Order: sequence, then structure tokens, then C-alpha cells
Amino acid sequence: MLHSFRHFHENNSLKEVGKIEQKNIGIFGVLFVLYIVGIFFISVPTAVAVKKTYYIAGDRNLPPFSYTNEDGTLSGISIDIMKKIASDNGLTFKYIPMSISEAETALKNGTIDAIAGITYSTENDEWFDFSDSYFTMSDSLIIPKEKVGTIRSIADVRNQHVVLEERTPVLNMLLNMRNPNLTITTNQYDGLETLLNGQADVFVGNKWTAAFYLKGSQQEKKIVILEEVIEPADYTIAVKQGEEALLLMVNNTLNTLKAKGEVNSIIHRWLMPQSEAQITQLKHFIFLLSLVLMAGALGIFFIYKWNQRLKKEVNIQTHKLVNLNMNLQEQRQVIADNNAFKEQVLNNIDTGIVTYGLNFKITSWNAKALDVLGLSANHIDNLQDSTLLNQLFHQYRVGNEQQEGSIIPYIREFNEGTQQKLISYRVVQMYDSQEKQTGYLLSMNDETEKKKLEHKLNSQEKMHALGQLVAGVAHEIRNPLTSIKTFIDLLPRKYDQPKFRESIIDHLPAEVNRLNKIVTNLLDYSRPRPPKKQRYNTVDELTSLLSFLQITIEKKQIILEQFVEKNLVFYIDPQQIRQVLLNLILNAIDAVEETEEKKITIKIKKEHGNTGKITITDTGIGIRKEDINRIFEPFYTNKEKGIGLGLSVSYKLVKENNGDIQVYSQPNQGTIFIVFLPLFETEGMKNEFTDFNN
Repeated sequence: MLHSFRHFHENNSLKEVGKIEQKNIGIFGVLFVLYIVGIFFISVPTAVAVKKTYYIAGDRNLPPFSYTNEDGTLSGISIDIMKKIASDNGLTFKYIPMSISEAETALKNGTIDAIAGITYSTENDEWFDFSDSYFTMSDSLIIPKEKVGTIRSIADVRNQHVVLEERTPVLNMLLNMRNPNLTITTNQYDGLETLLNGQADVFVGNKWTAAFYLKGSQQEKKIVILEEVIEPADYTIAVKQGEEALLLMVNNTLNTLKAKGEVNSIIHRWLMPQSEAQITQLKHFIFLLSLVLMAGALGIFFIYKWNQRLKKEVNIQTHKLVNLNMNLQEQRQVIADNNAFKEQVLNNIDTGIVTYGLNFKITSWNAKALDVLGLSANHIDNLQDSTLLNQLFHQYRVGNEQQEGSIIPYIREFNEGTQQKLISYRVVQMYDSQEKQTGYLLSMNDETEKKKLEHKLNSQEKMHALGQLVAGVAHEIRNPLTSIKTFIDLLPRKYDQPKFRESIIDHLPAEVNRLNKIVTNLLDYSRPRPPKKQRYNTVDELTSLLSFLQITIEKKQIILEQFVEKNLVFYIDPQQIRQVLLNLILNAIDAVEETEEKKITIKIKKEHGNTGKITITDTGIGIRKEDINRIFEPFYTNKEKGIGLGLSVSYKLVKENNGDIQVYSQPNQGTIFIVFLPLFETEGMKNEFTDFNN
């Protein structure tokens, strides 16, 4: 069938070539005259452009690159590219089917203008001009299916019967291998037919052409095409040497088509249908295989899971009695361990624990409870009747009823002979896992020794503070006394000197006043004076206080910001708290005096409940960490002219007014003093702020 198909195309092409050669005698004569005239008037590219019809030869036996259809016309990749070149340049190409040898002879003789699809070779380079490559052509090994495994590469064909086309580039390589068993054919058809007829072991040829023929004859299952690439070469368009204008036009159009991707599109359109069909079949096969494998896997998985489940059930039933017995033993051991753990914890904590049932009967206790109650292990039977324990629990029951069932801690003193015993205790209700009350838990601690230790520490602290106070008083009084003594010593010798008398008049009163101020401040600090509490309106009192300091603030160019909540009334001693605020503001003024940013902010607002908060913030030099814990000590100061009683007096006055004072500071980042004081009333107060900055 392949032979008859080839013979039909060869006869028709030879007849057509004969007619073309007869017609071309007159045509080429006219063209020659036009060419000579064009040399004198126009350039060579223009002469080519005038020629409207070009004769293009194509290999009739090289599908899918070029081959003759049943109607005798050429088709294929090369033909479609030539048609695109003609269309883009407005030219007419006439396509003539030939064998590749006939086409080379015709191009040499000038009976055709170009060959559409030819492998580049150095032998033809002296006769033809080749365009840029648009495909890489190569040969492959095509073998019968029974030869798979015997022939894998070109090296395995040495002792095999090889058939190949006479013009293939691999011919010289096989001849160099000294392989005498070669059969040479004139085209791909004959070589493939020889292989199919069993007259050869290997066909060396174009794999795309072989795949095309095998598919057409439905014999692709008998043949295997190996993917080894042999002798790759450029596949181009050939024109007669010297046809530079035509070659330039072909190359320009090819480059444009490549840039647009149209060359690849044409090649894929011819080559991909075969691959796509194979891929579709392969996908269908893989899909069916996947379904089968999945069904098999599911079946195996189901069987496996079922077997595992049966095995698990068998194991469970087999070891059920053993496990139950082991669980019982483990539970007994866990219960025993838990009881031992709880007993150790309860007997080693520093709190006495006694538990009661709902009927107020004692259910458990620990060793510390016996120690707090003064009972020994030999008198456990008397625990339920312990007078001290009954008093503690009775006081809780009475106090809890008064507090409407709330849980509150208690501290009670008991007399044991000539000594007092201080016990802190608390009673809480106990519940089970369903939040149902099961009884009561009494916890108690003996605070007697703790109280004695606190009293001792307070005494030591007072003695330490008294020592610091005496040292400070001695230091502060010694300075003015030294000055006075110096003047007294000089008085007999320099009394007659006017300047000396003037110096006495200037300095002695100042030193006496300083002594008086120290004594006065010391009396204010040490002399207890109960505060005279009354309503204190923050807006009025702060305005009055700041007006007193306004001249100093303006003179030192200090920015003062004030934010005071409206209708805020404190319940304090106004004179004492005025002295506190005055001391804190004066300290803030001294702190910002030497800083670049001089700013003091005063905020007064309600904190929570019946407590108000006064915050004084400055951008001053701050307080060192080691000094911040001592600033409230008497006579402790870092100021050159300070006495060191201002903050200690302020702290004492705030405490006497049931308040508190806190300080936060870092060096060079300013200081914040916060004073907490009780409010007179809080109902109906509105959280509004008055800004006095303007």
C-alpha cells in the first residue's frame, strides 16, 4: 500500500516537472531580459519584488513537513510556512512536489526558485543559500517491537541489517563503522516499507515521518521509535546562490514569525495532534487504572481495617479479665498514694486545717491544727470539744450571718494564762463535683510570733529613725552655732572695727533665724497635732495657692498646666494639705530651674470610690534610684540650702489625713508625685475637667 501511494505521487510529479521545464524556457528568457534592465534602473531587492510568481519545490515523501495529498497538492509544516511568507509579502508561490534529489537538481538548473524544507549540508552550501533555521531535523532508530532490548542506541546496529535513505547524514557514520549490511533507499517510504516487510532489522530515518506513515497504515503497534537523537541539523529554506533579495525577504519574514510565535504554532499544529491523541489515550488509561487501583486499595484498606478491628476486639476480650484485675490493683494503689500524698501535704503546710460536715462535726484535721490549738496527739479525742476551736467556728457563724453569708477572714486574740495568743483564721464552704455543699473548711495560723517580730522590727526602725533624726539635727544646728561661736571668739579683738560690727549685725540674726526655723520644723514634725478635717474645694484652694507662687513661676519662665475636676471636694485639713502641696510645688520649681524644658503639670481628679488623686509632674533633673527610698527621711536632702524636713513633714501630714503619697522618678526624665486623699462626698459628681492654662 505504501509503495503504490509513493509511485502515484512520483509519476504525477515527473509529468508536471516536464511541462514546467517546457514553459520555463520562454518564461526565464523574459525574466532574464527584465533582470538585465532592472540592474540599470532599480536595486536587486526591487527586481525580486517585481517577480510575482515563485516556483517552490517540496519533498513529496516527508510528512508532516511536506508531502502530497490525494489531490496531488503539497501540504505540511514547510508548505504552511511558505504560504505565510507569501501572504505577508503579497507574493504568489506555486508549489511543485519532487523528491529532494530532484529539487536540488532543479534549483541548480534554475527551473525552481526555492526548496521548502531541506537539511543544511556543507556539500550544498556552494550551490545554495540557506535561510535561518526554523526546525532542528534529526534521525532516529526505528525498530520492530521484538528488537526492543537488543537495540538501544546507534552502537548496537553494528551487526544488524540497517536500511536508510541515501541522503541521510548518518550514512557516512555507518560506513565508518564498517557495517557491510546496509540497504540504501531513495526515500523514507521505501526504507520504512522494507522494515515492515521484515527485510531489515533497523530503519534509520525521520521519527516524525515514520510516525505519520505508521499511523496512516495502522501499524504503529508493530514498530518502536527510539528517542535517541542522531546527527541533528538545521532544517531551512534553500534558494539559488546569489538570490540575496529573496533570501533576505524569507529571513526577515521567518524572524518576524518566530518573534510572534507563529512558527511554533504551525509546527505544533502538525506535530501535536499525534502527541495529543497519545496523551489522551494515556490519560484515559491512567484514569481507568487509577480507578481500579483506588477500588483495590479501598478494598484492601477495608479488609485491613476489618481484620484490625477483629484483632483488636479479640485482644480486648482476651485480656479483659486481666486488665480489670490490674485496674483494680492500680486503683487501690492510686487511692493509697493519693491519701498518703494528701496526708503529707496537710501535715507539712504551715496552716492548720480542720474540716467539718454539714452537721458541724469534725471530719479531718492536720498536725498544724493541733499545734495551733495547743493539743497533743494523745488528746485527739478532745478536738471536737476544744474551747478555742469552738470559739473560732462560733465567731465565724455569727459574723457570717451578719455579713449575709459572705466569707470573711477573722483575727482574734486569746489569753492563755499570762500570755496572749493571736490567731488569724477563715472558714470556707466545701462542695463536691456537682457543686453541692458537703461541709466547711477552717484554716488558721498562729500570728503571735509574727506580731512580736513586727513589734520588735518597728522598735528597731524607730530607734534607727531617731538616730538619723539626732544626727541630722546635730548637723543642721552645728553649722549656725559654729558661725556664732566664731563671731564670739573674734569679738574681744575686733569689736572696735566698724566692719566687724556690721558683719555681726548681718550674720548673727540670720544664723539665729536659721536655728529657730530648724527647731520650728522639728517641732512640727515631732509634735502630734490631730488634723482638723473639713470640706476642701480644690479649685478655690489651688487657685489661691498658685497665685502666691505666680511671681516666682513667671520669673523663672516655667510653663504651668493645671487640670482640675469640677465639683471635687476633699475631706481633709486644708492647712496641712496646703503645706503639702506648697512643698511639692516648690520642689518641682527647684527641679526644673536648670533644665531646658521647664514645665510643671498639676492634675486633680477622682481616682475611685471615695478617693481623690493629686498628681504633680515636672520635667526636672529627677531623683537617683539610690536616693528615692530616702527622700522621706528627716534631714535628708541634696539641696545646698535645704534642711531636709519638707518631704518628711509632707509624708507625715498626708498619712495623718488618711492618705498616701507615691513618687516615680528617673534621672534627667522628671519626677511624678501622686497624693491620694479621701473625698467628702462622691454621689452626683460629674467627670468634667477645667483647664486653667488659658
